[in-house]
Amino acid sequence: MNNELREQIGSILSEVLNTTLSLDENPKREEIPNWDSLKHMELILRLEEQFNVRFSIREVAGITSLDDLVEIIEVKS
Repeated sequence: MNNELREQIGSILSEVLNTTLSLDENPKREEIPNWDSLKHMELILRLEEQFNVRFSIREVAGITSLDDLVEIIEVKS
């Protein structure tokens, strides 16, 4: 897994969710109270813009953790 990419995505995730995350772990959606459906879509839009990628509806629905985001963006980049 690309550590630089993980840090970039983790930084965006922290910013959008207005929280501090431990990137050594794999922050999960159900563990972060601020990660609701509205913040999820804001996060997706920010990542699409930042990395010039597009997520499918299936991908958006299946994202539950930082690792999920990194994996998808790695494949699309």
